[in-house]
Amino acid sequence: MFSSANAIQVTLGGLATGSLYAVILFGIILVFQVSRSINFAYGSTGMLGTFASYALYSEFGLPVWFAVLIGIGVTVLTAALTDLLIIRRLPPQQGFDVVVTLGELLFLTALAQLVFGASAQSYLKLLTDVPVLSRNIFVNGNDVLAVVLGVAVTIGGYFVLNSTSLGVSLRAAAADPSVAQSVGINVRGLRTAAWAVSGVFVAVGAMMFAARLSVNAFYMTPIVINVFIAGMIGGLDRYWPPMLSAFGIALYQSWAMYLFGEAGGVPALFILVIVILAAVPKRLLDERHEARA
Repeated sequence: MFSSANAIQVTLGGLATGSLYAVILFGIILVFQVSRSINFAYGSTGMLGTFASYALYSEFGLPVWFAVLIGIGVTVLTAALTDLLIIRRLPPQQGFDVVVTLGELLFLTALAQLVFGASAQSYLKLLTDVPVLSRNIFVNGNDVLAVVLGVAVTIGGYFVLNSTSLGVSLRAAAADPSVAQSVGINVRGLRTAAWAVSGVFVAVGAMMFAARLSVNAFYMTPIVINVFIAGMIGGLDRYWPPMLSAFGIALYQSWAMYLFGEAGGVPALFILVIVILAAVPKRLLDERHEARA
C-alpha cells in the first residue's frame, strides 16, 4: 500500500545504495582519467578484500576494525599489482586492458570459491544492526554511514581532481604522458598509485554492501554492472554526470522494485539505459569519443 512513509523509505534506501555506487564509481573514474584503462576485475578485488576481512575476524579472532583495515589493504595491494604487473606490460592498442582484467575477474572469483567456498555467507554487521528510527521509517547506521561516505567522496573527489596540485598532475599524466614525464611527473608511479587508491573505494563499497547481503564470490557482479552503467551514461571522461547518474540509477531502481516487485528492478534499469542511449544526441557521443582520443 502506497503511503508517504513508504515513499520516504524507498527514497532513502535508494539514496543509500546510490551513495555506495558513487563511492565505488569514483575509483573507476580515477583509474580511467589517469590511465585511460577500464578495470573489469574491480569488483572482484573488493570481494577478495571483503572475504579476507571476514576470514580474519571469524577464523583468527581479530577485532572487526583491524580485520576491515587488513581487508582494505588486500584490495589496495591487488589493485596496485594489477597495474604494476599486468597493465604496464600491455601493448598500447585499445582493448587489451578489457581482456586481461576480465581474465583477472575470472581468476579472482575462482580463487575466492576455492579458498572461502561457494556457498553464501553472512558478513560483518557494520552498523546494519544499529537502528535509526523516525516515526514509521526505518533507517540503520549502515544507511547513514553510506550516505555520509557517498556525499563526502563525491564532493571531496571533485575538489581533489580539480583544485589541487595532485589533480593537475593526474590530468597532465592522462593528457600527455611524455610531456608530463619531461616536467618531472612520475607518470608510471602516479598511475599505479591511482590504481591502488581505487582499491580503497571499492573495498569500502564492497564491505558496506556485504553487510546488507548474503555474499558469495559473485555478489559484487550485479553491483559493479550498475556502477559501470552509471559511468557509461555519464561518461567516464567527465565527473559530475557519472557520479550523479550513480545516485539516479539507484533511486530509479529502488522505486522500480517497490512498484513492480523485486524482479522488476533489472528489466526497468535496462529499459532506462536503452531509452537514454536512444535519446542522447549524437553530438554528445562525438564529444566523448574526442575526449577519450
